[in-house]
Amino acid sequence: MLNLTEAQIAAAKNNDAAAVAQVVAETDERVTQLARKYATTGGFTDYALMDDLAQTGRIELWQAIARFEGESVAQFFTFIDRTLNGVMSNERRAQTRHGVSESIAKEFERALTMANGDPYEAERIAADAEHMGKRRMSEEMAYAARLSWQGLDSLDTRATTDDEDDTTIGDRLLSTIGLPDDLIQPRDIQTARQRDTRRNVHDALNKMGKKSADILRGTYGIAPAPMAFGTENEDLLADWVGMAKSLVRQNRSKAKTRFRDVYLKGANA
Repeated sequence: MLNLTEAQIAAAKNNDAAAVAQVVAETDERVTQLARKYATTGGFTDYALMDDLAQTGRIELWQAIARFEGESVAQFFTFIDRTLNGVMSNERRAQTRHGVSESIAKEFERALTMANGDPYEAERIAADAEHMGKRRMSEEMAYAARLSWQGLDSLDTRATTDDEDDTTIGDRLLSTIGLPDDLIQPRDIQTARQRDTRRNVHDALNKMGKKSADILRGTYGIAPAPMAFGTENEDLLADWVGMAKSLVRQNRSKAKTRFRDVYLKGANA
């Protein structure tokens, strides 16, 4: 997408076939990235869902080009990213929600945004009147909404098919690892570790100054950053953070050092 010019975008808006094809080609990597993001739960990707989401995203992208009302490449990037996130979020919700209504699933995703992508914090927020107001869920509904959002790989999924047994996969994590030796699977260990790592990363970032934390979120693609800008897209990163490009460069190293100190302090605690 970064190779597009304002002239190409303008031509695509006017339905120039070659320009539209160029826009579609240049945005396909981002479509795939977002499809993978929305098809991944607990570190495991549902590739069938990923393909469906990517196809949905491409169709929506094609239709959305004509609706773009800005002029710059950066504005177009923001518009397309917002459009793709919206349509894939809705499609994922429609395909994967289990036992909750569309309105509940949508409200949980609103809580998830407030929780910076942490589903466990989102569960707490969804049941909190201060955050959700009249849309507050009961604790039971918030719990169901989280399980629905996380999908069947959640550690809180029932471990048996016996309706009388409420034991979850998480309950069977008996100590550091969890399952009896003959039942341990690599995904059980990985899921638990990734859940803890995500929580610790968000906790550390939330304890830092907002600008420093946003530099790292944008660099590495941590929610609510729209993508991983890396170090090669510093103009877009600077726009997203709201800081001069030169200051982003100056502060990234300090931010990394601060994050390391905060993260290790939390881990040791």
